[in-house]
Amino acid sequence: MDALGKVTAGIVLSAMSATALAEITLEERLSEAEKRLATLEQQSAGDESLEERVKINGFLTFAMERASGSRSASGERLVFSENVKSDEWNMNSLTRAGIQFTGEINDKTEAVVQLLGRADEDFDAGVQWAYVSYELSPGLKTRAGRLVLPFYLHSQYTQVGYAYNWVALPEEMYSVIPLDTHEGVDLTWDFATGPVSNSLNVFWGGMDVPSNGLLFEVRDQYGANIRSNVGNWTTWYSFTNSRVSVDLSPLSPDPAFTPGFAALNMDEHYAYFTGVGLQYDNGSLFAMGEMGRLDLSTPNHWFPRVESAYVSVGYRIGKFTPQVTWATIDHSDFDEVDTSNPVAIPMFDSFAYSQKSWTFTTRYDLSPGVALKAELTSNYDFGDSEYPSRGLYDSDCFQQGGALGCGQPEDGDNFIYRFSVESVF
Repeated sequence: MDALGKVTAGIVLSAMSATALAEITLEERLSEAEKRLATLEQQSAGDESLEERVKINGFLTFAMERASGSRSASGERLVFSENVKSDEWNMNSLTRAGIQFTGEINDKTEAVVQLLGRADEDFDAGVQWAYVSYELSPGLKTRAGRLVLPFYLHSQYTQVGYAYNWVALPEEMYSVIPLDTHEGVDLTWDFATGPVSNSLNVFWGGMDVPSNGLLFEVRDQYGANIRSNVGNWTTWYSFTNSRVSVDLSPLSPDPAFTPGFAALNMDEHYAYFTGVGLQYDNGSLFAMGEMGRLDLSTPNHWFPRVESAYVSVGYRIGKFTPQVTWATIDHSDFDEVDTSNPVAIPMFDSFAYSQKSWTFTTRYDLSPGVALKAELTSNYDFGDSEYPSRGLYDSDCFQQGGALGCGQPEDGDNFIYRFSVESVF
C-alpha cells in the first residue's frame, strides 16, 4: 500500500471509531435519562403512597371554668385545683389542641406521634405520644417510646374531650396522679375467652411527676392491666408498682427546718397504684364507675394513702346527653404520722385530700365531630373532726403557721361552673 492509501485508510478507521464512540456515548446518555425518568416515576409513586401510609387526626377543646366565692372558716379566699378562681373566668387551664400522625412503616410496623398544645402554656406544642409499634403476631403487639399511662378506664383519651361527656374528668379520681404519659415499653395481647373479648397489657418504664412544688422521680415502673368486654359491659383492672425518689429540700422555708425535711427525703421507696372500673352502655342508657388506691412508702408516713372513686349515670336523648356523677377522694393513715418530726404533719397536709362532689353535665352534639357541654360541680364534706381537709382547694394558711384544718372550705357555696366546645377532625 502506498503512502496515500495508508493515509486514506487511517482517516476511514478514525472516522469509524469516532462514529462508534458517538453511538456508545448516545446509548449511555439515553440509558442515564431512562434511569432518571424511572427514579422520578418511583418518587411520584412514593408521594402517592405516602398519602395512604400517613394518617392525620386532630382534636380541639375550648373551655372556660369559674368557681363560686369559696372561703375558709378564717375568711381566706380559696382557689380550686390551683388555678380556678371565683372572680374571673379561666379560659386557659382546660383549653388545648392536639394533632396525631400515624405512619405505616410496613405491614407490621407503624410510628405514632401526637403533639399537644395547651392554652396555659401559650400553645407551645410538645410531644404527648411518640412510639413505634410492631405486630409480633395476630393479636400480639409491642410498643416502645412515650406511651399513655394505663392507670384508668379512660386513660387512652384523657386529652380528647370529645370522647367523653364531662367537661373535665372527675378530679377526685384523675388528679391523684397528675400525669398521663411515661417513657417505656409495653406488650398488648388481644384474645377471647368464649363470648368475652379481652385486652391484656403489661408495661415497664419511668417518668418525672411534678406535684406541690416537688419532683417525684419514678423509675422501674411496671404493671399490668386488662380490659374485658361482653355485650354492653366493660370491666377494667390495673396494677402498678414503681420506685420513687424525691428531694424535699426545696420546700424548706428556714434553715432550722432543713434537717426535718432532709429526714423525710425519699430514695427509691415503693409506690403502688390499683384501679378497677365497670361500665355499662346499651346505646341510650350508660353507667360507669371507678375506684383507685395509691400507696407510697415514705419516712415517718408523711404521704397519706389516697383512695378515690366515682359513679356516673347518663342517658342519650337525641342530640342531648344529661349525666350526673358522684365522686369522692379521701386519705388515711394520719394516726401513723411520726409527729416527732416537725414537718411531717405539714407534708401530710399537702397531700391529704378529702372531699365529695356532685357533678351535673349536659352535652349537645351540634354536628358530627362537634359537641357543646355545660357542667356544674358542687363540692362538699371536706374531711372530718379527726382531720379537717381542704379538699382539692388550695390554701397556704397551714404552711404559714395556722392550725390544722385552717384552710378547710366552709360547706354550702363551693360550686365550679364549666362550659366547653369540643371537636375532633
